[in-house]
Amino acid sequence: MSDFTCIQNFVQTFSENMNEVLGFDVTVIDDNGIRISGTGVYRITIGEPSPDGSLLRMIMKTGKPAMTHDVIKNESQCMNCKFLSQCKVSTIIGFPIFKRDRPVGVIGITGFSAEQKERMIRNTEMLLTFLNHMSSLIENKLLLIEQSQGSECEAYEDAAAFKPVSFDSIVGHNTGLQDVIKKARRVTNSPSTVLIRGDSGTGKELLAQAIHYESTRRKNPFVAINCAAIPENLLESELFGYEGGAFTGSRRDGNIGKFEYANKGTLFLDEIGDMPISLQPKLLRVLQERSIERIGGKKIIPIDVRVIAATHRNLEEMVEKGTFREDLYYRLNVIPLHTKPLKERRDDIVLLIRYFIRKHCRILKVNELGIDPILEQWLIQYDWPGNIRQLENAVEYMVNIAESDTIGFHDLPDYLNKQENFACLKRGLSLEQMIEEYEKNILQTFYFAESYRNDKEKISQTLQISLSTLYRKLDKYKLE
Repeated sequence: MSDFTCIQNFVQTFSENMNEVLGFDVTVIDDNGIRISGTGVYRITIGEPSPDGSLLRMIMKTGKPAMTHDVIKNESQCMNCKFLSQCKVSTIIGFPIFKRDRPVGVIGITGFSAEQKERMIRNTEMLLTFLNHMSSLIENKLLLIEQSQGSECEAYEDAAAFKPVSFDSIVGHNTGLQDVIKKARRVTNSPSTVLIRGDSGTGKELLAQAIHYESTRRKNPFVAINCAAIPENLLESELFGYEGGAFTGSRRDGNIGKFEYANKGTLFLDEIGDMPISLQPKLLRVLQERSIERIGGKKIIPIDVRVIAATHRNLEEMVEKGTFREDLYYRLNVIPLHTKPLKERRDDIVLLIRYFIRKHCRILKVNELGIDPILEQWLIQYDWPGNIRQLENAVEYMVNIAESDTIGFHDLPDYLNKQENFACLKRGLSLEQMIEEYEKNILQTFYFAESYRNDKEKISQTLQISLSTLYRKLDKYKLE
């Protein structure tokens, strides 16, 4: 696992802030050459390998900072890069990132225009000093994660979270889902707080990201923190920051919190229902006054942050029991959105299965696999208590384990192989209704399958029914 896995959100936000300050594109790679963060042209390649033979790769090997004033003309430092002839970069400075004297990554700034090139050359010494300081800050963050024995790691999402998403990134045509998206679109540019409710694994953070990246705040940070994943004694300092010497073990120069990182952007408070009751008044005050005060500090710091919170808990019940403040509940629940469990979106399951098959086949660099239509039907009927997260987990397993080019029942995870009851058995349907539902779903699976492409003759042959019978059933279930 990369040293940067747990702090990728931090590094991306960091890069975006540097980009705003310096006016150069910023990127960070890890010791495997994988792009951890990026602004501008680098953003779309986050999570992908940086070019072999590039200057940043060279710095990773040598552990020494380097600069190229003219990428095309400077043969020595970039001559082995396979993309040299297509490179649009004019000037680049890179600085190694260390962890206990071991190089674990590289931070680089690049210029593309003549003006950027001239400015970078003129300010080389200052930029190297700045990069040295930034490298040290990232090292401190890596060491902090290490000292917490990974407990903070769960608070930050994985690489996918840092690629900008949109409402179009949300897979599904379900009417309920589209209604939620339609409502979310209307409030993208509002400063009002959003509260997303829904079971675990239903895509609450994806919806929050879409709201952010389709808003006028999209060029500023989207910062996510899981209130359930960080110990209570650390959560306050993570959110609000602290001044130097504020408590035993604190850094001498202090640390800014997530609210300050997210300034001008969006702060996503996941699992808000798990926030300790002792911290809730402070969060309420921030929402009311739009300012924060660091731990151990006296200075009032104004902030401009859009807060989106999410929870799977019943907050109304918690308010009644006194475990969640009523005034905070109303401050958060200005714009409520609800994500549906997957069992209420069965019409989206085929789309999601195929999306995840394509995704994980690309990751494994194998040809796209097919799936047995009867297995696909079985998966539609399953209730998926873990929702979309569980479905992706199952598909990822099957893509990895499949021995042929078609995923079958023998590729199912063991726990799914033990499931004997279809969801329709649990919904109180009559035998005739269950048969009709099963028949409709089988026909729908074949009719819309890419391998059949609405070829009715081929479908009738596969299902061993006459063409006239197929037409009659398609008409009965309104699949035409």
